[in-house]
Amino acid sequence: MIKSYLSIIKISLKSIFANRSSIVILLLQALIPSLVMFYLWSVILKDGQTVGGFNKSQLIIYYLGVNLINSFVWYAIDWELNDDIHSGELSNIIHRPISIQSYYFFKMIGDRLANLLMLLPFLLIGLAFIIGKNLLIVSFLKAIELIVSIILAMVLWFLFSYIIGCAAYWFNNLFFVLLVKEVVVNLLSGYYFPLEILPNRLLQVFKVLPFQYFSSFPIDTLVKNLSLSIWTKNTLIEFIWIVALSMLLEIVNKKGLQKYSDVMG
Repeated sequence: MIKSYLSIIKISLKSIFANRSSIVILLLQALIPSLVMFYLWSVILKDGQTVGGFNKSQLIIYYLGVNLINSFVWYAIDWELNDDIHSGELSNIIHRPISIQSYYFFKMIGDRLANLLMLLPFLLIGLAFIIGKNLLIVSFLKAIELIVSIILAMVLWFLFSYIIGCAAYWFNNLFFVLLVKEVVVNLLSGYYFPLEILPNRLLQVFKVLPFQYFSSFPIDTLVKNLSLSIWTKNTLIEFIWIVALSMLLEIVNKKGLQKYSDVMG
């Protein structure tokens, strides 16, 4: 079983590195938004000004961090599942010696590892610049909290995205639905702007939802220097969401596969 998992990861890694255009696209997707937001907030905010409790340097680091975290976390499982269901490719995946969920999960791991390897030089340069300019102090504990938060974000994203993709079992075209989902998730996760700039009541609602854990929470761990108690509380809530979505995924996937079997015979 472990060999099957490793094989999927290797295939996913090789497919990314074999496709030069995908490498270029990844670098552009990760670097251009970061550079644009770096320039934008450098111009908008003057030294001493704050937005949502973020000063100029914190806000720049926030956007740089969010874009990098998204490169490691956000994988289009819903789009891929939609394509595989309607193309019939899912039939080949079903006959593999592992579950469908495991196949897509370890394929995601391989893809994210490829992203990490390609972006690592830029990540190290950016980290050296931030630390060298004393823009951020990263303790060993904060580094561990960040790594744990990113790993949990990957798991939570996988569950959420997979459940959305399962709608393809019942609907022929999810293109518009998935586009709307992208916009909504970007908004609720803090990708477009820090959630802290929202009115307090609306912010409290957003904080209960799972979306902040996709982008905002991991980088807030560093930028806002969250206390261990606050980080632990939020991580516990995130874990509850992971358990809840895991249970929902099992139900939806089981019913979806039954629907797929009925249609495909």
